[in-house]
Amino acid sequence: MFQIKQNLFLYLTPRQKSQLLSFLKSFVKKHSNLGVDDILDKFIEEENYYADINNPHFEFILEYLENEDFFRDFKLFAKSIFEELKYKELQKPMIEAKKAKEKELRKKAQDYKMSKMKPTKKQLFYYEKVAKAHGVPMKNTTNASRLDLRDWIMEIIDPKEEDSADD
Repeated sequence: MFQIKQNLFLYLTPRQKSQLLSFLKSFVKKHSNLGVDDILDKFIEEENYYADINNPHFEFILEYLENEDFFRDFKLFAKSIFEELKYKELQKPMIEAKKAKEKELRKKAQDYKMSKMKPTKKQLFYYEKVAKAHGVPMKNTTNASRLDLRDWIMEIIDPKEEDSADD
């Protein structure tokens, strides 16, 4: 992608080129359901419309809208964006798996940290209230950790359905 950007729109200043490429990238992504030629036609049509109402996106590009070099560069850039989108789509399952694994590791780290900490007064009070409200006998909390209390509270609030496993 970097090599392609270097060789496109050489007739523009670096600032103009940067603005145009940024806009074109989002424009191509927005209209990715169309073909490259259709996207080019849509871009030219849109720029001509904005030029007609005296509010062009890029004044510097108006003189190049009929230029073959511009068409060639646009098509090359659009094709590279399509390749990039295809590559990202192929990477999506691996990225999702990586995110899930990282989430699991963060949860394990949090559980480990909670297992080493003493419960707060609020947590003890909440456990006591929940146990009384559900009519569950309280467990001994003298040596319990925050993790233990969290698990006990969750057992009371969301009991596992053991009856459904027997059916």
